[in-house]
Amino acid sequence: MADIFDTNHRQPRQFRRIDRQLTDFDDAELRKRYKFSSDNIDRLVRLLQHRLERRTQRNRPLTPRQQVMIALRFYASGNFLQVIGDTFGVDVATVSRTVTDVTDALFDLKDRAIRFPKSNVEIRAAKNGFYALRGFPCVIGCGEGTHVKIIAPGQPDEPAYVNRKRQQSIKVQTTCDSKGVFLLYSYKHVRILII
Repeated sequence: MADIFDTNHRQPRQFRRIDRQLTDFDDAELRKRYKFSSDNIDRLVRLLQHRLERRTQRNRPLTPRQQVMIALRFYASGNFLQVIGDTFGVDVATVSRTVTDVTDALFDLKDRAIRFPKSNVEIRAAKNGFYALRGFPCVIGCGEGTHVKIIAPGQPDEPAYVNRKRQQSIKVQTTCDSKGVFLLYSYKHVRILII
């Protein structure tokens, strides 16, 4: 009878499948699944490590590399959080928190990485890059935009997020140089002016 009410019984340990995602793929497979090479993933981890490190040892927290991999898989696949969680063997709330943390950390680096050419030397170099690429004269940036679907926000802001196809979305626009490096970005209803 005492065995039935034994409170010291331990649950079997469950290991996360996340480590397989970090070690079992070659560079071509990483590019296919995450849109990044191993070297670029390592670079991202180094850039974000100080922001993503967890101070607790409780419940074996995710390492910065694991967090970056989860976020990159979400960005690259566009799958639901549940699917990403199942892939990595973590809870959906963990995926949500991780994607938010990595996105915020990347956003904080925007001013270091995204910069429109300002000096005459930078502008001339940008123009020369486009001219060498496709013979376009006097171009310093190419713009593109897309709509990212969102869950409808509540009233009174809901109509502001309805696009021409009558779906709720946020408009994201960006400008790149001749090498594909981001120069400007915007979201919602902000327009980018290209000179």
